[in-house]
Amino acid sequence: MDINMIFFLNVIFVSIVNLVGGEGALLCSLLFILGVYIKKKEKMLVLILIGMTIFLYINYSTRTMEKLSENRVYEFQMEVISDRAKIIKVDGKYLKTSYYPILDKFLEEGSYNTLGRAGKIEENRVEISILKEEKIETRIRDFLNNRADKVGSEFSYEFQNFIKAVLLGRKEGISEEIRKKFNYTGTSHILVISGLHIGIIILSILTILKRLPYQVRYWLAGVILTAYCYGVGFTPSVQRAYIMGILYLAAKIFYEEREMIKALMVAFIVSNVINPYAIRSISYQMSYLALVGILFLDPKVKKHLGEFLPKKIMKYNIVKFLILSFSIQIILIPIFLYYFRVLPLFSFIPNLIVIPMGSATVLMLFISLLLSFVGLEKILIPIGYMLYKILIFIIDMFSKIPFLTLAFYDRISLLLYIFLYVIILLFILFKREKIRRYWYISLGIIPLIFLVPSQRIEKLDLKWVNYRSIPNKVLFLNKKLERRDLLLLKDNGINRLDYIVTSYDMKNKELKKAYPNAIETILNKGEGIRVGDEYFINEKGKIKIK
Repeated sequence: MDINMIFFLNVIFVSIVNLVGGEGALLCSLLFILGVYIKKKEKMLVLILIGMTIFLYINYSTRTMEKLSENRVYEFQMEVISDRAKIIKVDGKYLKTSYYPILDKFLEEGSYNTLGRAGKIEENRVEISILKEEKIETRIRDFLNNRADKVGSEFSYEFQNFIKAVLLGRKEGISEEIRKKFNYTGTSHILVISGLHIGIIILSILTILKRLPYQVRYWLAGVILTAYCYGVGFTPSVQRAYIMGILYLAAKIFYEEREMIKALMVAFIVSNVINPYAIRSISYQMSYLALVGILFLDPKVKKHLGEFLPKKIMKYNIVKFLILSFSIQIILIPIFLYYFRVLPLFSFIPNLIVIPMGSATVLMLFISLLLSFVGLEKILIPIGYMLYKILIFIIDMFSKIPFLTLAFYDRISLLLYIFLYVIILLFILFKREKIRRYWYISLGIIPLIFLVPSQRIEKLDLKWVNYRSIPNKVLFLNKKLERRDLLLLKDNGINRLDYIVTSYDMKNKELKKAYPNAIETILNKGEGIRVGDEYFINEKGKIKIK
């Protein structure tokens, strides 16, 4: 079976599905199969590809939904974390449009199957009236949460929240200050469960079970890994890492050769069969692209650098690791530019220290979590706490270095995003001679970068933010603005503010940097201010229009 052709078919189908829909994906897939037949003349391969295309189309048709409709009742599968609800499925199907649900009643933290009526839909927000709810029992998740609480119970809340973030994927407890430092230094991947964490977890399990027979050890590792990933939730990055981890363990059990590239292809195919819209997730894109950087870009960069640098230097592990970190950064730059509007310049340097230290910390914490099952977590958790303190100190030190990452507010053209990946792909696939020969292709694309295609501009969330331009430009805030909110203000053409009126002292340095001339005014409870024909008053800690 030609896994390469099946992989390329999946790439074409999933990409076109997310751009134009199922019929377009079906047509493009059949055209691809026709091209394969003309070139290879292999009837069996063509039949397999046709069968795969039919399966993908049926799977897409039965497992996905385009969008919600107002005043219609749906069965929602939801997850509530820290008072924020997230829609997982609707009527057992995945949604193409990602909605932020506003519920009419309070739900405690957990997973739910609910019957609800979709009300007003505005942009990506939907009001949902809960008609019936049933909390889903998540025994493994609850058990892991209890174990994590027990492991860090004698230490600071900051450390407890860090444990939940790196072991359970629950980042909501991490303070905004710490998040910003991780983001600025380009090391936020430590806080997200991904391939690095799954690899460390497999190593931890195999280390603890090392006295067991060979095959029993790897079988048990697979069972424990499955239970763990089920407990933390199969997010796109966890799902990809889990599939590759299971393939690695299976290869060890059956004494097969381990091929990372084929494992990556299988993970991609399985992920998109489960959820054809998974590719729309930023974490999904970053997870797969980072591995593409490791498997394809890193060897190419090392090969070219080896032609200029002395062989003695290239033999050092620290040099190899530096090039690896640089390769991952290069392949993720377009995503950082397009989605987050930041340009990582030298963030690969902190990773030289942070990845080994972070890996050691996660390793120690996970072994402590496993030992907590038999009440022995106190043996290693003090070491884990010491490593955590060192890690935070390193992050804090690097966060004070200027120009590791540049942030800006201007919108990035989608064509620039595409252009950068075309350049990276050309570098990976072709030799320098071919790139030099067809240099004019890249040159011809450059003018398109300056043509910004039409992109959806999100509107301001009037529940928390109000903007008035008469007689002065005034912004009323009921929440502390995040970077995304600032980008939203800029996207909506608000480039100047005269006054910023809040219900409490927000102390937002980035807001002041974006609008340095704005005068900040705090309305205490009962106080008000008139702007044009409208009167704003602070009622019970929230600014409202009278």
